[in-house]
Amino acid sequence: MARRVKYDPRIMRTSLILALSLSTLTATTACSKKGDGGGGKPAAVKIPKLGVELDIPGEVSVTDGMGESSQMLMGTEIGAMTVELAATPQSQEEAKSDADMFSPKNFKADKLADGYWMTYDNTGGAGANFFVTVRRDLGGKSYRCTTTTNTADRQAVVVAACKSLRVAK
Repeated sequence: MARRVKYDPRIMRTSLILALSLSTLTATTACSKKGDGGGGKPAAVKIPKLGVELDIPGEVSVTDGMGESSQMLMGTEIGAMTVELAATPQSQEEAKSDADMFSPKNFKADKLADGYWMTYDNTGGAGANFFVTVRRDLGGKSYRCTTTTNTADRQAVVVAACKSLRVAK
């Protein structure tokens, strides 16, 4: 008799986001030419589905994310990242507990006036992974900004971008 396996939806969602981020990152990196995106000074990028914006350097494309209240951003300076409306906002402690499944190294976190940020890294089958989770409470709504990328530089750019998240003008 076949054994039934019960899947944890949070693990499945995280695995799917990780797989999509890595495949998008690979495609973005493989398709970029020297000089594309250019980095430089961050500029406002609107996330129309959510009514917010944030500052990101270089060229960025905004597409639908995995859920109805989610958008994915891709660019040479950030790789791929997701901004979503958090239906059930997590506390910093809950987010840290979720991060524990990835055996985090170099864990850093701090509180913001309207949320928190956390970063960590690990080494997996695809090499180095750099994680970011930021929660922001803006205009009565809670937003979650996340990525798993392949460099500490991109991780730092995503943290700065997520900290700049604000209600769109």
